[in-house]
Amino acid sequence: MSVIIISSDDHQTGQEIAAATARAMGYSELGRELLKEVAERHQIAEAKLVKALDDPPSFLGMSRKLRSLCLAYIQEAVLGRLVEDNVVCQGLAAHLYVCGVSHVLRVRVLSDPEKEAQKAPNQKGKPTEAGEKEILRQKKLRRRWSMAAFGLDETDPSLYDLVINLDQIDQSEAVDIIKDTVGYRRFFPMTYSVNCMQDLELAARVRASMLKRFSDVRVQARSGTLVVETAALKREKQKKAKAIREVAGEIPGVRYVEVHVINDIFRRAAESFR
Repeated sequence: MSVIIISSDDHQTGQEIAAATARAMGYSELGRELLKEVAERHQIAEAKLVKALDDPPSFLGMSRKLRSLCLAYIQEAVLGRLVEDNVVCQGLAAHLYVCGVSHVLRVRVLSDPEKEAQKAPNQKGKPTEAGEKEILRQKKLRRRWSMAAFGLDETDPSLYDLVINLDQIDQSEAVDIIKDTVGYRRFFPMTYSVNCMQDLELAARVRASMLKRFSDVRVQARSGTLVVETAALKREKQKKAKAIREVAGEIPGVRYVEVHVINDIFRRAAESFR
């Protein structure tokens, strides 16, 4: 069967709709409870994983390297579950890295602005207009976060197969719409789409295993063949390519590794000024 990924501008609303959809479909639900498992597996604080998912970049915030590492660990774990199908996923940013898989229904839920304004942080007792401004501020921060983390604007409707506005639709109706939509034939798993999901999972697993040693790698996979892109100084190219092939070649599911190493012009420039 299919995979449903739900993204919402309000985390609680997204959780509620995801849980109701999973019950209605008889699917398993995948949410932030997964972060505890990721934290234990990689010996990293769960709070850091949450921060990587929620906080946009800032001068005094989490380093870019740590954020990338946290997101890679989350991505690896999520894709490891999504290859099983029959899953409703929410709260793990999967809508931004599960792309090109036709049996995945990506849903964006837009909350009722007035209701969200009443729930906005620190807005108790303040006018609705102040709450609405806080909601807009939060949306801008989320846009900044998604652009920094994955180079995508999560508020862009073209990223989704289905956008539901809760302004005049209640949550139970939203669940019915999702259930009906995922029943369309185009969202049924096909051999090609299943292979695409498996390729994403393998690439995520390889990248997560490499990032501590090679912080700048990009990985693509297709039927067990890997293409790894990285940067290095000219004198280090062969050594780094060999090391990457050795590490990647030991990972289950990898049949062949192709490494593309480009000149690290920034490091070269920095060395020239020493």
